[in-house]
Amino acid sequence: MIKLGREYAWRAKNRRVVVPLAEVVSDDMKASADDGVTVVAYHTDDEFYTHEAKRMCASAERLGIRVKATTIPNQGGWEANTSFKSAYLLRERDLINGPMLYVDVDAVFHVSPLKYLADLDCDIAVYYDLGDGHLVSATLFFQDTDAVRHLLAEWNRQCIAHPEIWDQEVLQSVIAADQASAQPRYKVVHLPVGFCWIFDREDNLRAPKQQVYIEQLQAARMVHENLRTSGKLFSIRKSKVQRRMDRIREIEDILFRHSSDGSL
Repeated sequence: MIKLGREYAWRAKNRRVVVPLAEVVSDDMKASADDGVTVVAYHTDDEFYTHEAKRMCASAERLGIRVKATTIPNQGGWEANTSFKSAYLLRERDLINGPMLYVDVDAVFHVSPLKYLADLDCDIAVYYDLGDGHLVSATLFFQDTDAVRHLLAEWNRQCIAHPEIWDQEVLQSVIAADQASAQPRYKVVHLPVGFCWIFDREDNLRAPKQQVYIEQLQAARMVHENLRTSGKLFSIRKSKVQRRMDRIREIEDILFRHSSDGSL
């Protein structure tokens, strides 16, 4: 197979979205012992997602953030693995005391978000896309409440009942139905885009300048690209895939520059 990267993968607007990863971490960027938020994540036991998790954990570690990362068996494909999120979080909510932050492993931390989150008055805090308003389940914050347990159980029940529907679409429907009811059960806070900053997403520029806490690196782009090009003798790499590869190279040069094997 021959793959050609596009010479002009980056447009000017894409470049303006990129937020540099700090080479030197200052104390005010780090987590503190009294933040009280547990960060959780999961990934399948394969080379690709194991490395995604390694990168994310490295970005967290330098900020003093401890991540409880869980390795799971492959559930049968990308859709099934993402839909496992509701079952995973339902279990973790029972195991963990106190506030809990979930982050997809194809992300990196720029600044600790834990103090910001610990002060939120909510059951769940979630980001809605600035472009079309859809819920993005890559970053989710949960308080330790009965309402959250009910929400996670309902999300999981509906994911099992409708495996053909994307997990975040199911969660959006569950929250929307509750919020439209006469007496909503869940107290919901909308997170700013800095909690789910897609590194080249032009819609990010609609928001006022703000702190970027968590950057999403869109591993799904590579997954879908591999499916698209499987078995083909010739293909041209999509611009958005090339941009992901370029961005990862920039980030890993900072996180792993002192090691030739990608370890800290």
